[in-house]
Amino acid sequence: MALKKIVENRGNVSKALREVGYSTNYSKNPDQFTKTKTFQALIDEYLPDELITKTHRELMTAGEIQHYCFPKLKEINKNKKSNKQEGELTNDEIRAIVESVPGCRLIYVKRDFMGAWAFFEAPDTKSRKDAVDMAYKLRGSYSAEKIELTKRKFQDLSDEELMAREKAMKQFLLKK
Repeated sequence: MALKKIVENRGNVSKALREVGYSTNYSKNPDQFTKTKTFQALIDEYLPDELITKTHRELMTAGEIQHYCFPKLKEINKNKKSNKQEGELTNDEIRAIVESVPGCRLIYVKRDFMGAWAFFEAPDTKSRKDAVDMAYKLRGSYSAEKIELTKRKFQDLSDEELMAREKAMKQFLLKK
């Protein structure tokens, strides 16, 4: 029941636990639930490693259908026997242009009064970027964020030394 609610709540474990009747304190600490053997068994059953790997591989090669209109040009010489307009691209020329872009593949060309519409498959760069990012995270390839601390004047002093300096400073200021 809780797993179904987690899916319905798009992964919000706390909300799902509250909705199925767990206490507020328990639902505020979803790790208690997600680290149980029962939950891990359900995850293994419904999200097996093979499915995750297959889906991740699909994301790494994801594509999407796009289109581009190569505009129609004015006819220059109507006396020619060819239907091809002067300067109009052939389907082969359009294919060469589309497929010169890495990962693109022409599907078909449709011509109308506006020009030649090229429909093609292109890489889904957002899905691919997210998949690569996920892979780097899973492999631990991202280094931890580095925070550079600047050395401060009194950082090596003990608490007693700092208190002594503070006391001396107060005495100095009170004398003025």
